Amino acid sequence: MYSRAALLLKKAGTEHWASRPYSSFKDLPKVGPVGGNKPRPNRFAEMYDKKSRTNNGQGRSPEQNTQHNNRNFRQNGQSLPYQGSTPRSRQDATASQHQEYSRLKQRFNEEKQRQKEYLQPSSKPQAVKKRRRVREPVKITIPPFVTVSTLSSILNVPLSRFLKRLEKMGYEEMTHHYILDKENASLIADEFGFEATVSEEQDNDLLPAPVDESKLKPRPPVVTIMGHVDHGKTTILDYLRKSAVVDSEFGGITQHIGAFSVMTPVSKKKITFLDTPGHSAFLSMRERGAIVTDIVILVVAADDSVMPQTIEAIKHAQKSNVPIIVAINKCDKPSKNIEKVLNDLSRYGVDIEDYGGETQTVQVSGKTGLNMDKLEEAVITLSELSDFQAEPTGVPAEGWVIESQVVTGLGNIATVLVKRGTMKVGSYLVAGTTYCKIRGMKDEFGKTVKVAGPSTPVRVWGWKDLPLAGDRIIQADLEPVCKKVVQAREDREKQQQTIKDIDSINKKRKQEVEEMELQEKINERKLAGLDATDLIKETEAATQKVHFIVKSDVYGSAEAIKESIEGLGNDEVQALVIFFEAGPPTKSDLEMASALDAQILCFNVKVPKAIQAEASQLKVKILEQNIIYRLIEHVTEDLTSRLKPHIDIKILAELEIRAVYDITAKNKAIIKIAGCKVNNGTLKRSSQVRVKRNGKIVFTGELSSLKHVKDDVTEVKKGLECGLQFDKWSKFEAGDAIEAFEEVEVPRFL
Repeated sequence: MYSRAALLLKKAGTEHWASRPYSSFKDLPKVGPVGGNKPRPNRFAEMYDKKSRTNNGQGRSPEQNTQHNNRNFRQNGQSLPYQGSTPRSRQDATASQHQEYSRLKQRFNEEKQRQKEYLQPSSKPQAVKKRRRVREPVKITIPPFVTVSTLSSILNVPLSRFLKRLEKMGYEEMTHHYILDKENASLIADEFGFEATVSEEQDNDLLPAPVDESKLKPRPPVVTIMGHVDHGKTTILDYLRKSAVVDSEFGGITQHIGAFSVMTPVSKKKITFLDTPGHSAFLSMRERGAIVTDIVILVVAADDSVMPQTIEAIKHAQKSNVPIIVAINKCDKPSKNIEKVLNDLSRYGVDIEDYGGETQTVQVSGKTGLNMDKLEEAVITLSELSDFQAEPTGVPAEGWVIESQVVTGLGNIATVLVKRGTMKVGSYLVAGTTYCKIRGMKDEFGKTVKVAGPSTPVRVWGWKDLPLAGDRIIQADLEPVCKKVVQAREDREKQQQTIKDIDSINKKRKQEVEEMELQEKINERKLAGLDATDLIKETEAATQKVHFIVKSDVYGSAEAIKESIEGLGNDEVQALVIFFEAGPPTKSDLEMASALDAQILCFNVKVPKAIQAEASQLKVKILEQNIIYRLIEHVTEDLTSRLKPHIDIKILAELEIRAVYDITAKNKAIIKIAGCKVNNGTLKRSSQVRVKRNGKIVFTGELSSLKHVKDDVTEVKKGLECGLQFDKWSKFEAGDAIEAFEEVEVPRFL
């Protein structure tokens, strides 16, 4: 079959087509018939044939046109078109016709395109692509920490779309109340086309003045007594200052930091001593003592050698790069072992003189005063070699808060150790996030002093709030400066606390969402009538938090109790101190304890009667104690009592069902009775029983009746037969094993 265009070419002929311009289908050449067959008449082709002959023949005959066309084909390197003289096959003729048609169609399209370009007005400007304007980022201000929902509001983006976009950015498991820090918030804002700046105010802090070497003068050394509990630290200090502090300490152990100055009997030079608690609970106190000191006297009992707190004291001294003098105490005892003490000290990194090192060792007895003068001279010698100096005048006073407490009639009091400068009555001091105008100062003996220079311990009162033990003190010029510094420090402290808490807050919120989802699953199962025991066990597996509020006579003791208590517990129950402070309990403490179901632990403070009466009305438990390890024992017992006991199963009797009987009751109901024999123990009517079949428990419950022969009995002993009926269960079979048991609760301990 030929296409319509091919038939047109076939009918039109090819005598004089090459010399004509091809601008339309009317100029198509005529193609001669194949094989000499007479073609069918086609008026359309004949009409165009006549036009072609009239307009484009140029007066030549058909034979002349044919010769002209052949010459053009040879010049173009093309084969001659079929002239009808040589017969060709039908296939060759069809291929040639298709080639001619394709070439002519291509030339037709090119001519049409040229006409279109020619007719197009040249004055018409070409369309220019508009460049897309780059949107400048909008500047916004965000806080240092912002929740996802707040940031979406600031960026004016719907929360649902905002969360999806965050997920694409790689922020997984985001919720509306997830807290973002400034780095992540700025990155997200930039993704939405905003330039975020963080609103942080300039801190106005009070910094220490630079050292003025021209004003440096020698100062007394500050010596800290450290060591294990009950190794005689306070006894040595009592001998040095001719007092009996140890008698006033509850339990015979030091529970505070004591600071005082003594004059050596031989060299008549001043030494400031600090006594730190040796109990394991007072770790932070000992660490503060090592930081503010110049020399550490490490007390080791000759009959006890190196102990855990001794090792800890060595680490504190080495970490603070403070020189050590070893005082081997209790050398008056016959059970002393000096060689063992020296070996143990050397093993734990103390380079003692006895083994060729630089650390002095002195064998003393705080009880008898043995070699106490040598200990004092060893301190003076080391201080002279170290050359401790400070500026007594010309610089703002600086120091450290050794201890703080609330005293009736005086208010907030802090034990302060002056490091440089001079503190005077009426001066302004800043410590941590509080300040004071010094209303008065007293030394360790209770005498009023007006001036305190370097290495002098004094008790200062006049504080707006109770300062924290370990805070650094710097003198300020005016009260407005103090307020400005305290406000800046409080703002910075809040930000730092937020940084610490942000992970725990996000974790807690995620846990709340998971708990809500778990509870929804439990409710869905219950509504559908399905078993939700496995999900309920998951909710019960959560750790129980037991809340405590700690009140102490001094801040350092409250801090030590908090650190000791919060380490107690396990995965099931844990202690959590929600608040700790120096001073007696107040009404606000009772309200907090009542709201959070907390206990109040009072250490070395008396509870006012009005507070006790109100606590009994609110059912708030208050515990008073003056020895720290007994307080910790109480907390441990309370946590232990909250542990779920371990349940042990005690088998009371073993039976075997030998036969099953159907008995018709008075109301014509059929009752199944198990005929059994007691193999071991004694079966009681009130016992709990369980039925086993092929080693698996198929029933656990109680008995509804127990009979021996025809009599109702309360128990059946070993070797006797009986008939029994289970409460609301009758699917037992002959051969089942029955066990009577009781559950025994075994208490657990931390």
